[in-house]
Amino acid sequence: RQGNENKQVQIFRYVTKGTFDAYSYQTLENKQKFISQIMTSKTPARKCEDVDQQALTYSEIKALCTGDERIKEKLMLENEVKELRVLAAEHRNTVFEMEDKIARFPEQEQKLTAILADLHTDREALRKLPIDPERKLPVFKITIGDVEYTDRKEAAKALEDAVLAIKYADTPVKVGSFQGFELSVTVNSNMMGGGLSACLQGAASHTTKLIESFAHNLNRLEAALYNIDGRIERTQDNLAKLRLDHAEAQKIVAEPFPQQEELDTKEQRLKVVTDELNQAAIEAKKNAPKREKTCYFERAKMKRDAARLAKKPRTPKDKAKGRGKQGIE
Repeated sequence: RQGNENKQVQIFRYVTKGTFDAYSYQTLENKQKFISQIMTSKTPARKCEDVDQQALTYSEIKALCTGDERIKEKLMLENEVKELRVLAAEHRNTVFEMEDKIARFPEQEQKLTAILADLHTDREALRKLPIDPERKLPVFKITIGDVEYTDRKEAAKALEDAVLAIKYADTPVKVGSFQGFELSVTVNSNMMGGGLSACLQGAASHTTKLIESFAHNLNRLEAALYNIDGRIERTQDNLAKLRLDHAEAQKIVAEPFPQQEELDTKEQRLKVVTDELNQAAIEAKKNAPKREKTCYFERAKMKRDAARLAKKPRTPKDKAKGRGKQGIE
C-alpha cells in the first residue's frame, strides 16, 4: 500500500466458523473461475476449464467456514477429476487423429513412391541430353507447334504467339515440347491463381508460373526441369517423414490413457464423499428443531392480533360481559 516502508508483509484472512463468511467466499470462488478463464495469455485457442489454483484456495476457505473437511476433499476431488477428464478427452482426440493418419498412410505412401519413381525416370532422360559446354546445361531446344527452335529469342516470340492464341481459360492447351517433355499452358481466369502456368509432362509433371517476359519464361521452363535433383530430395524427405509419423501414430494408438487408473480411483472416491455429504444433509434436515416464526416489529404484531380479535364472532357469554360493564358504568 501507499506509504508502506516494510520490505516484507504477511497477509492473513480471518473467517468465522458457521457464519455468512462461507457464502461470501463461495461468491469469490465463482468470480475467480470466470476471471481466470478470460484473463489468460494462451494462444491461439483458449480453453475454459472450471479448474483454477486460486479458485481452489477460495474453496479451502469455504470448507473451513463450514467446519466439514469432507467438503474440502470433495472440492479438491472435483477439480482433479475435471482436470483428468480434460486430459482423457485430449488423449481420445489425439487417438482419433492418429487413426485417421494410419488409415490414409497406404494411399499417401503409394502416391509418394510413384512420384519418386517417375522423377528418377525423368532424371535419367535428362542425363541423356547433349550438354552445352558453355552453360553446362542441356543444349537449348524447344518445339512450338511443329517448328523446332534453338535460338532463344525466336523461341520466346513463338511461345508468346502460341499463348496469345489460346482461346479457353482454365484448360491446359498443348503448345509444343521442351527437351522432349510435352509443354502445355493454362490461362487462369482467376488472376490470383497466377495468370499463366506451364506444365512439362514426362513420367512426372513439372509445373511453373509464367510471367509477361517470355524470354525469362524460357529460364523458368529450364529451372522446372533442371532442378529435378532438389525435387527428388524433397520427395524422399516427405516419404521418410510420412513413414516416421506412421510409426509414431501406431505407438500412440496402442498406448492407453496413462492416468486412467488415477481417474477411475478419484471418480469412485468422489462418488463416496458426495453420497456421504448428501446423507449427512438429509439427516441434519430431519433432526433440525422446528423454528418458530418471530416478529421483529412488535407494533405490527399487535395490530394483527387486534384485527384478528375484531373479526372473531361474539358468543352469548361475551355479550353478557359487555352488558355487565355497561351497568357498572
